[in-house]
Amino acid sequence: MSLKETNPPRETQRVMRISDLPSSRRPARFLISNQGGETQTVVLSKRRRQIIELLMRGPVYCASPVRISDIVSVLKHETCIDIHTEFYAGDRDIGAGDYGVYFLRSTVCRIDDVEAAA
Repeated sequence: MSLKETNPPRETQRVMRISDLPSSRRPARFLISNQGGETQTVVLSKRRRQIIELLMRGPVYCASPVRISDIVSVLKHETCIDIHTEFYAGDRDIGAGDYGVYFLRSTVCRIDDVEAAA
């Protein structure tokens, strides 16, 4: 693991509470395109939808009281979405430890909401 000595982008988002996440949890269809040219369509709902939409807005600090790392892991390993973690050096002078930031590497587009079966 190599540490970056710079700061993460200014637009990096912090998730301090559930209200910091996108509000919709209803199922939605997303088109995922990875760098190798592979594409897939997936339906995501609940916290998975909230986290992918959060990552679509920009980078996100890994540490969070809402425990987003579990969902990021599911999106990476079960859905094959390319989410990269970059690590940054903390401020040793004040005792701050190193930390990570999630970056969405796949191209993700929301296609539409999915209607529930009656």
